[in-house]
Amino acid sequence: MKVGILINPKHGHTMRAYSELVEIIRRSHTRYRSATTTKQWPGVEQASKLLDWGADLIVILGGDGTLRVSAPVLASANVPVLIIPTGTANVLSRHLGIRSTRQALQLVQKYLDSPFAPRCGVPVNVADCFTEAGPRREHFLSLAGIGGDARAVSGRTRLPTGLGWGILGYAYGAGRALFAPLISAHLTTPQSSGPPRQSPGGHAAPGAESDSQPNELPLETTTANYVWSVMASKTARPAGPIPVFDRARPTAAKFELLAVELSTTKPGDRLGEWALIGWSCVNRRPAAHAAMHYWQGTEASITLDDPAPVQLDGDLIGDCRRLDLRAGTTALTIITAN
Repeated sequence: MKVGILINPKHGHTMRAYSELVEIIRRSHTRYRSATTTKQWPGVEQASKLLDWGADLIVILGGDGTLRVSAPVLASANVPVLIIPTGTANVLSRHLGIRSTRQALQLVQKYLDSPFAPRCGVPVNVADCFTEAGPRREHFLSLAGIGGDARAVSGRTRLPTGLGWGILGYAYGAGRALFAPLISAHLTTPQSSGPPRQSPGGHAAPGAESDSQPNELPLETTTANYVWSVMASKTARPAGPIPVFDRARPTAAKFELLAVELSTTKPGDRLGEWALIGWSCVNRRPAAHAAMHYWQGTEASITLDDPAPVQLDGDLIGDCRRLDLRAGTTALTIITAN
């Protein structure tokens, strides 16, 4: 067996986990090769080289961003992936039951002892982002969002000097984004998506990818709304312990989509509205609040009157006038705990 190791060295504990990983691999007398990501080369080229070397298993030391970037090439190769979660949020690994580096290292040991380990297929979803510079194709695994939730991601970069990033950065960005302005969005979904549980704007919205340039989607139903954000999720708790998407699953064929239509703009009223939304989520009834409009589908297109930020798996993509989303038809094979 050959083990390829893809390392995102952004966090200090990544290299500590790497040292332990190498010791486990050496004890099993297994060949390995490592590649480190950089800001300019975030993972695609390194993953491709590890595959060209003949890796039978790819171990990723990083977070959601490293997985997102390398997922298309790894899914195409159909090589199993084992995640050692050393990122900031580690949303996907948490939802797959891998909650710590210690647990992940134990999984490596078990796999090297016996490669017949439990695994699952996580679809690699497509996002066509239409920016001022032109169309741009990206991929994601857990969550895509445009508007307020992407402003939460962008807000973490505005932390005062010296406070760092990490979870503090997400919390800081989220606090600022709660009061983000509403955006005028035109939501388009195909007939096959089926009706939402609570359709955007109060109207009944009915419901083989490639890596080429974005194409027009065969979409049939459009509603116009003022929204705080529109999101498409494959994970139930993308922002921490509170469930927001109760039907979302990483391995699901469909997205759970959400349009958040806040009714207030004054800071005090907005804070009260968010408190009620939070209470509904804590009680596992997020759709009970009038601002939370959910539906399921494999495709959606969001067109804005003015550009707004887009985020994919916690990576800020930039300002877009339109975002087309498709659920993936190829899957990343991930080793799981059970």
